[in-house]
Amino acid sequence: MIRILIPTDFSLLAQRAADYAIRLAENIDAEFTLLHVDDVKRPNYAFITKLDTIIEDQAMKALNDLAGSLKESTGFKGRLHTACVHADAVNGIGDYAREHGCDLIIMGTKGESVLKNRIFGSVASGVLEHVRTPTLFIPVNAPQGKPTNIAFATDLTDLDRELPELISLARFFNAYIHVLHVYPDVIRPETFDEERTKLELMAQNDYPNITFTAVMDADIISGIDRFIESDAPDMLAMFTYKSGVLSYLFDNSYTEDMTFHSRVPLLVMRKHMED
Repeated sequence: MIRILIPTDFSLLAQRAADYAIRLAENIDAEFTLLHVDDVKRPNYAFITKLDTIIEDQAMKALNDLAGSLKESTGFKGRLHTACVHADAVNGIGDYAREHGCDLIIMGTKGESVLKNRIFGSVASGVLEHVRTPTLFIPVNAPQGKPTNIAFATDLTDLDRELPELISLARFFNAYIHVLHVYPDVIRPETFDEERTKLELMAQNDYPNITFTAVMDADIISGIDRFIESDAPDMLAMFTYKSGVLSYLFDNSYTEDMTFHSRVPLLVMRKHMED
């Protein structure tokens, strides 16, 4: 069973991500939790405890209404829980995911511009930077449906550990994994024969739905974008360090052609080297 956490602030963006999440996993053994993090600061007065109860009751009613609406619109009949916590939004999401053993977080992104808080939203940006649980970011205009083709952008430095982790998720959907490496023109393409052989061996002994593509481009993001344009995967997966991913994605040299966020769900997983 896979445990999926769906943070929501009851916005249309969050509701679309929740709908995507339910439809994504409707035929697999999944357990969902709709989580609302109340991050409104309170004055330190004695009567605040009663106010907390009122706000939590209202949030739980909205959560239960949303759960009912999702079940009605998707036909989902499985486990769909609701929870509300009072905390900083990013910490609340990360702590809940860790304490409840969530395998995946699914949340919405705006997909409107290359500015980080316009693409991800401030909370999603914080989750991207600081939360360790694998997180799937859903653009507002992402097509519904299960991923059948996952592009896995990798620098090949820790492939033996990262690919099996991605395979464990891809198995749920019987999805193809297209391992993608972007390299500069100073490297000869035949350099990757060893990596290609390694992938073929892993495919034969573990998971057959794997291909390898090396794309020449001095700009990593541009190379990923070109692959997405030509091969049209329905999900992009990346492993990142715990921090610094935003400075990497939004470095000035990468932002001009960075358009994939507007349409392709982005799965972010953490590199093992930080453990």
